[in-house]
Order: sequence, then structure tokens, then C-alpha cells
Amino acid sequence: MSKKTGIPGYGPECRNKFVAGVCGLPAIKCGQCTNQAFVPVDDAVIRAHLEGKHVMGVYPLLKDETCWFLAVDFDGKDGRSWTEDVVAFTKTCRRGGVPAAVERSRSGEGAHVWFFFTSPVKASSARKMGCFLLTDTMHRRHELRMESYDRLFPSQDTMPKGGFGNLIALPLQYGPRQSGNSVFVD
Repeated sequence: MSKKTGIPGYGPECRNKFVAGVCGLPAIKCGQCTNQAFVPVDDAVIRAHLEGKHVMGVYPLLKDETCWFLAVDFDGKDGRSWTEDVVAFTKTCRRGGVPAAVERSRSGEGAHVWFFFTSPVKASSARKMGCFLLTDTMHRRHELRMESYDRLFPSQDTMPKGGFGNLIALPLQYGPRQSGNSVFVD
């Protein structure tokens, strides 16, 4: 929760965050801070995510501008149907032999389509693949305008100066799971 705006959001978990005389936020971005003390991911942190004690996210863009996965975000904004778009998109993926995993969003009003790589790939290549699959879907199903498509994660090809790129919340969040959301679906 932002102390300034009161709006909830995600950011890196740092043991020094908001510690007077140590943390330079908001003047110094976390990526440029010399006092970084990021909390490492371990079994206890993952268990806490699964038990609903906190929500974990990940920055897909690595320092060398590669990524281990691509996620395509579809949202049901303004009453638009995202399900038809996701079904058409995953059919395109299957037709092209590209394995994809669909996660129903935590709100239940959208989905993330995940592509996992066996080794890191250039973010620009992963994003080109996602754009190609989206374009191919629109060509095959011209009646679908893919209005529910929101964005790709990673959201950029290159690492922003002093930043980490865009964060995506991880699936299997406890609260939303109780309603059948934040889970992988067929």
C-alpha cells in the first residue's frame, strides 16, 4: 500500500524499505539503491504466498534482458468477453505447437496465458513470439478483435534504467483460489 496515495501495489520486498536513514524512497529507485536487502525466495516465502499471508510477484525481465517466461494478459474490461479471445488464442498456440498454460485471473474477469522456456531467451524474441501469436489469431478469426488483450509480460525488451521492468503477480494466490481464480484452467 502506497503511503502517499493509499493505492495497493506491488514492489520488491526489501528489509530496508522505508527504514529512516537507510531507504531513499521515493527519491532513489529500489534498482539504484546501494542499501538493497531484498528478501530471498525460499520454501517459507512460497508457502506464505500459497497460504495467503502475502502475494508474490515476479519481474520477468532479467538484467541481461532475457526472460524465463512470457505471459499474455487478457482482461474483461468494460464487459468485454475475454473468454472467446483466450480460447481463440490458445487454439492458435496449439495449432503452432506452442505449449501454453492458461491461468484464470484473481478477479475471475480475465486470464494470463503463460509460456515457459527451458532456458532464458531474449525478451525481444519472447515478445515477438507473443505478438506473432496474437496477430495470427486475429488473422484466423477476424471476427474476434482481441479487445480483451491488455499487454505482455515482460512489458519491455530492454531493462529500464534504475528499474526492474513490470511485475506480474504469481498464480495460486490463496484468497482468489477459494473462488476458483488465480488457478490454471483447461
